[in-house]
Amino acid sequence: MRKVRIDMAGQRYARLLGVDFSHTDRHGHCHWLFACDCGTMIVAHGGNVRAGSTTSCGCRHREISAARLRTHGERADKRHAPTYRAWQAMKSLCDNPKVSGYPQCGGRGIAVAARWRDDFPAFLADMGERPLGMTLRRDDAQRDFGPNACHWAVVPTRAERAARSWSHRHAEV
Repeated sequence: MRKVRIDMAGQRYARLLGVDFSHTDRHGHCHWLFACDCGTMIVAHGGNVRAGSTTSCGCRHREISAARLRTHGERADKRHAPTYRAWQAMKSLCDNPKVSGYPQCGGRGIAVAARWRDDFPAFLADMGERPLGMTLRRDDAQRDFGPNACHWAVVPTRAERAARSWSHRHAEV
């Protein structure tokens, strides 16, 4: 039995407009050249386009993902902004036992203040944008992360971190 090629040229499917037949793959499936509403030309499997599983060149997925990841307004190009990453890291130190710094924070009972726990805009309002080359530090290692207990500090060098680690290990002597 011979398959019948359905002419998709000139037909609109979601964001795609059929332009011309492209090729038949080794399984006998027809692929067509489509013009997406965003201006991109793509070749797609005709059956997937007709079924609705391919609706654009990928621009729709990028739009949906960008909107989902921009709920707090802090997204820099393809990565989260430095201030947002600092907020995430602070929460991980207190909540995630798999993070290497957890024993020094969450493992000792250090927590994130209720105002900051699930509210990035509150954290941003209290701390401001993270300055370049700075990291989030607590004023007192025994206190929780919170508005009156944290500041932006210069990122310590490897030697400074090693010296601090050595002094903590030998302080009990």
